Amino acid sequence: MANSQNEVLGTLKEVSLSHPHPVSWIPLNSSPRGLVCNITHSEPTPKGSNDVQDLFYPHGREKGDKVNPEADDVSSPAIKLNSSSFSFFGHTYSQIYVNNNGDLTFKLALTAYVPKPFVADGTTSIIAPLWTDLDNRKEGVISHNQYSEGSVLLRATQDINQYFPKVNFTASWVFVATWDGVPYFCQQGKASFQVVLISRGTLSFMLINYGPIDPTTHKVQAGYVTFKHSFEITSTNSNVSELSSTSNVNVPGRWAFWINQGSSYTTTSDLNIKVSEACKANASQECTKTLLSKIDNITTEVLSKEVVEDKLKFLTTQQNSLLVGKTNQDELISSFNNVLRATDKLMSTLVKKVETISSVSISLETLEARVTEVGPSCSMMEIPQLHTSENKMDIDLIGISKSEMNQGHAAVAFMSYTNMSNSSLFSTTISTMKLLSTVVSATLPRTRNTSLTKPVNFTLKHTAEFNLSGTPSCVYWKETDWVTDGCTLIETNSTHSVCSCDHLSTFALIMQTKPSEFQNDHRLDEFSMVAETLGLVFLVLTLLTFALCRKNPRVINTARIQLCISLLFAHFLFLLTQILLKSKSLLKLACAVMAGVLHFLFLSAFVWMFIEALMLFIAVKNLSRPKSKQRNFLNWKLLTVVGYMIALFVVGVSAAVVPEGYGSEQCWLKQDKDLKWSFLGPVSFILASNTILFSLIAFSLGYSLAHLNSQVSQIKQNRTVFFKTMAQFVILGCPWILGFFTADSKALEIIFVILISQQGTFIFIVHCVLSNEVKQKYRNLLGGLQVNFSPTIITETSTTQG
Repeated sequence: MANSQNEVLGTLKEVSLSHPHPVSWIPLNSSPRGLVCNITHSEPTPKGSNDVQDLFYPHGREKGDKVNPEADDVSSPAIKLNSSSFSFFGHTYSQIYVNNNGDLTFKLALTAYVPKPFVADGTTSIIAPLWTDLDNRKEGVISHNQYSEGSVLLRATQDINQYFPKVNFTASWVFVATWDGVPYFCQQGKASFQVVLISRGTLSFMLINYGPIDPTTHKVQAGYVTFKHSFEITSTNSNVSELSSTSNVNVPGRWAFWINQGSSYTTTSDLNIKVSEACKANASQECTKTLLSKIDNITTEVLSKEVVEDKLKFLTTQQNSLLVGKTNQDELISSFNNVLRATDKLMSTLVKKVETISSVSISLETLEARVTEVGPSCSMMEIPQLHTSENKMDIDLIGISKSEMNQGHAAVAFMSYTNMSNSSLFSTTISTMKLLSTVVSATLPRTRNTSLTKPVNFTLKHTAEFNLSGTPSCVYWKETDWVTDGCTLIETNSTHSVCSCDHLSTFALIMQTKPSEFQNDHRLDEFSMVAETLGLVFLVLTLLTFALCRKNPRVINTARIQLCISLLFAHFLFLLTQILLKSKSLLKLACAVMAGVLHFLFLSAFVWMFIEALMLFIAVKNLSRPKSKQRNFLNWKLLTVVGYMIALFVVGVSAAVVPEGYGSEQCWLKQDKDLKWSFLGPVSFILASNTILFSLIAFSLGYSLAHLNSQVSQIKQNRTVFFKTMAQFVILGCPWILGFFTADSKALEIIFVILISQQGTFIFIVHCVLSNEVKQKYRNLLGGLQVNFSPTIITETSTTQG
C-alpha cells in the first residue's frame, strides 16, 4: 500500500507542477489506493468525425443499464450472461466482468490500473477497448446491459451483416458495456467508449466504439488477448486521442471483429517433433540436427503457440552449438541457413486459416516474432503495422489476400533476431562492413500467391553507432551473401533507417567500416562521368564525320554507323541515369524502364561489334582476290534488321519471363533474379566469336603480307590495314573482357572504365584521324571555306552591296 501511495503522490506532484488546475488529495478508505484527486474536469474535446449518439448503442441509467460502483480500481459483480454461452476464440463463457479501468474479463475481475502488454500466454482472456487508469468517483458513468429482443438486436443484425456480408447473420443476444465520460485518474481529461458483444449460437462478434478521447500520460492498451490470439489497436498513449477517428470497417471510431473463430480448428500434436528430455538436459549438436530434420518434414501441421515457443527456445539457445567446430566457412553458413529455415517453418505452423483476422506474438530472449493472418471475411482496409521492440514492417497483406489464388487468405510472419549481430558468421562478405541493425526476417507462410502488391517497408532501429561519413545499405541474405538488389534505403536519421524492398527474405542494415573506400568509389564515379562525357563528344564528332563522307564506302559502312549510334545512345542514357540517381529524383518504374532500354542498347552495340568484326574478316579475305571478283556479301538493309532485332528479341523475352528483373538500385538488371545472364550470355558469346574472328584476320593478313610483291606502296597499305584491324580488336573486344576481372582490382576497374567510355574516341582516331579519305575531305572543306571567306571576296561583297 505504501508503494501505491508513493506512486500516486509522485503522479500528483507532477500534475500539480504541470497543470494549471488546483489539485489536492484526500484519503478514502473505499479506494484501493486510498486517494482521490480533486480536479475540475472540462468537457472532453471531440476527436474524429463520428457522432456518439449515432455510433454508440443505447446506454445509461435512463436506458435501463446497471451501473458499476463509483469507486477507483473496482469491477462489477460477476454478470451472468442471458445467452446460453458466449464463444470467444474457441472458449465458451457464461459470465463476464465489467472492470472500471476499461476492460472486460470472463473468469475473474481485473482491477489492475497499469495495463500489461498483450501476450497470448494461455492463461487469460481480456477485451480491452481502453485499458488505462480511470476514476469514476467524481463523474462519469460505467454501465452495462443485455438484450434478447427488441430494436437493439435488429441494429446489431444490420451492423454485422454490413461488416461481414458472407455470414447471413441474425443476432439473438447483445451485451453492451459503456464507459461514458469517465475521467482519467488524477489527470485532466475524460474518455468515452463502448464494447458490444453479439452472438447467435456458436457465432460471436464484437464491436468497439470510440467517442471523444482526451490525451493522457497514463499507460494504455487497446485491443484483445485470448489464449492463442491477440490483437492490438494501440499500446501507446501518444495517439490515444485519435482512437475516435480509427477503424477497421471504414466507420470512424468503430472496430468490428468476428471472435468465435478458432473453435473449429484443432492443434496437431507435437510428438513428432518433440525434444527429448535427454536433449533438454544435455543438448548436443546431434540433438539439434535431429530437431532440424523433424522441423524440415513439417507440411500442413498446425501447432500451438506453446509448442512453437518451446522449439524456438531450444533452437535459439543451441544455435551457437551448431557453429562449434566449424572451421569451414561453407559449413558455418549452411548451419546458419538451417536455423533460419527452421524458424520460418515453425512460424508457419501458427497459421490456422482464420475467417477474419488473427495475430500471435512470441517474445524470447533472442527472438521476437509476430504472425498475422487475414481471412475472406476480414473487413479491414489494411492491417496494423507489424512491430517488435526495435523494428517495424508495413505490408499490404489485405491486397495480397485478394489475389484470385489466395481467395481472401494470407498470412505474414515477422521475426527480429537479437543474436545475429556477430559479423564473423558472414566474414566472407562483410569483413569491411558492420551490421547497423538487428537481423529481421519476413515471410508469407502458407500463402499460395506470394507476389507483393507493393513494396514492403522495414523501419530498422540502429544498434551500432551511426557513422555520418559512411553509407548505410539495405541488404538481404541470399544463402551465402548479402545482396542489395530489390532493397532501397528511402529514409535515415541518427536512430532509424527505412528500407523499401520488393520481396521478402532476411534483411539487415549494414555500413562500410572503411569510409575512405567509399570516398574512392565516389571519386571513381566522378571520373567515370567525365570520361563518359568525353567519349560522347567524340562519338558525335565521328557521326558528323561519317555524315560528311556518306558517299565514300571506304570510310563508312552500315555496321560502323549503327555501332556508333548504339554506343552514343547507350552511354548518354547511362550518364543520364547516374545523374538522376545522384539527385534521387528517379522513380522506381522509370528506373526499371531505363534499365530495359540500356539492356537493349548495349546488346545492340555488341551485335554491331560482331557484325563489324565479320565484315573486317570478309574485307581481309578480299585482299587476296582481284577487285573484279570481290563481292559485298552483306546487304545493309538486312544488316540493320539483324543488328537490332536480335537485341530486341533477347530483351523482349527477358521482360516477359522475368518482368521484375529490371530496376536494381543502380537502374540495371537485378542480380538476384538471374536476369544478368540475358546480358552476360550474348556478350560472352560475341566476345568469344570476335576473338576467333580477329585471330583469323591476323593469320590471313600475316599470310597475305608474306606473299605480297615488293611494291612498297602495296605493302605499306596492307600493313596499315593490319594495324587498323588490331586497333579495332582492342576497341571492340578487349575492354569488355576486362569487365569479368575488375571485382578484385581497382587498377583494372579504372582501365576498364577508361577503355569502355572511350570507344568513341578510338573509333574517331582510327576511322577519321588516320583515314586518308577523311583527311582529304576535310582539306577540301577547309579549302572551300578559306576561299569563301578570303579578304578579297569579303571586300568585293561589301563594295557591291554599297
